[in-house]
Amino acid sequence: MKIISNKKWLTVLSAAALLLPLSAAAETYKPAFFDFSAEQLVAKIDATSITKAATLYCQAEIDVNGAPDRVKCYDKASNTDLVMQTQQALIGLAFTAAQVDSQKVPVRMNFRVALNVSEHGPVAALIPNLGSMQAQYGRDYIAPQERLDVSDWYQRYSDNSSVNGGAFLDDAPLSRVAATIEEDGRPTIVRTVDADRAYKRDATVVQSALKRSRFIPGFIDDKPVPMGYLAVVNYGGTGQAVSSR
Repeated sequence: MKIISNKKWLTVLSAAALLLPLSAAAETYKPAFFDFSAEQLVAKIDATSITKAATLYCQAEIDVNGAPDRVKCYDKASNTDLVMQTQQALIGLAFTAAQVDSQKVPVRMNFRVALNVSEHGPVAALIPNLGSMQAQYGRDYIAPQERLDVSDWYQRYSDNSSVNGGAFLDDAPLSRVAATIEEDGRPTIVRTVDADRAYKRDATVVQSALKRSRFIPGFIDDKPVPMGYLAVVNYGGTGQAVSSR
């Protein structure tokens, strides 16, 4: 039987002790989410504005109290009235705040509002993503959410861009920069997916800003997983975010 000396035991225990803080340092995350029902949203929209199926792509900043701000929605069919009504309706509703280690943090959340008409009247579905990963993860995965307490890629981009494009989707030329958001909320494999020829240099500014951002990671079945994220800048769009302040 091999006996380990006290000195060797102390060495082993010291090494184990050094590893403990690394394990304890791993952050836990909870994404922001809808704290209202689809019925509550529909009740705030004029029923005559919902005449057929429509999917609105939306973005909002959710503060530590769950209040949305700078809400912007985009409709491929350019139904301006429906977009404005939906934005105003969302401003008047509440979300649950995102959390890091049980501490509430502000985030930028992307989501979809699917509207349609049934025999009983207008109906809606609230979907916590823009659908780019739906083929891989199904409809209801929770997309990564950018943390606004430690970073803001769009603000950093605006500070360094000579073009100063607008955030999010719009009927205008776009730059789209993709990243994989790891389980620890850090972006990796940051690359430009596409950019109008006139804005290719500006897309590199988006890339640089995105690399320094931090996120609430994407979630599937209440578990964080590595997931794709798309930063979008538009040039010359006319859509305006609605603010609660």
